[in-house]
Amino acid sequence: MSGTLSPVPWKMYTFVDASGVPLAGYWLWTYTAGTTTPATTYTDVTLATPNTNPIVLNSAGRPPQPIYLPAASFKYILTAANGDPASPYLTEDNIPSTGLLTSTIGSVLNQFGGEENCYTVATSYPSGTTYDTLLANSAIIAIDSANLVGTFALRGMLKSSAGTTTAALVNLSDGSPDTAIVTIASSSATGQSQTSSAITFAASGASKNYAVKIKVSAGYGSAWACELVRLT
Repeated sequence: MSGTLSPVPWKMYTFVDASGVPLAGYWLWTYTAGTTTPATTYTDVTLATPNTNPIVLNSAGRPPQPIYLPAASFKYILTAANGDPASPYLTEDNIPSTGLLTSTIGSVLNQFGGEENCYTVATSYPSGTTYDTLLANSAIIAIDSANLVGTFALRGMLKSSAGTTTAALVNLSDGSPDTAIVTIASSSATGQSQTSSAITFAASGASKNYAVKIKVSAGYGSAWACELVRLT
């Protein structure tokens, strides 16, 4: 699984003072943009390992591991070791992840992926929140709807050998991971692009994990190139 998150879109990976000396041991704090609410970043694209908060810079003045972000905007505060965020050495606010940089109708917010040649014979959506219940070779995308501008839909390619293949966007965070928020469906034997109705995301204020599950009414089917696309 890959493509879940995006690298922090901030060019200052190496932190130095006015003389060019690396700020070894300094602390980089991460918050939800415009607030003092701590926000989680991650060391990889699978959402498996959170960074510490604060992140302690190494001897070269750099974070010791990558910083991956969910689709949200962040505030970064840099302090000396054991420093108080209220008295920062440096502050940068309202820094969006690359997932929020999309503003054009028809453009893609983020990609779930999928695999054309990985078929399902399941006649109902697999139950649960683990990766093995999701569309083969797809990603989980973390989104706080407070950070979205516009209306979005699920788009993807679908193929079926006999019946109808249906792909559903689901919310893995709120207790109904097998309930479709929106769906796309096709009975094409050669592959067909479909776009859902508008997505109603979970209430704003917290990041939720979204994913895609598929089922087929008969035979076997597959889905791929699944993505969130902006409608308005």
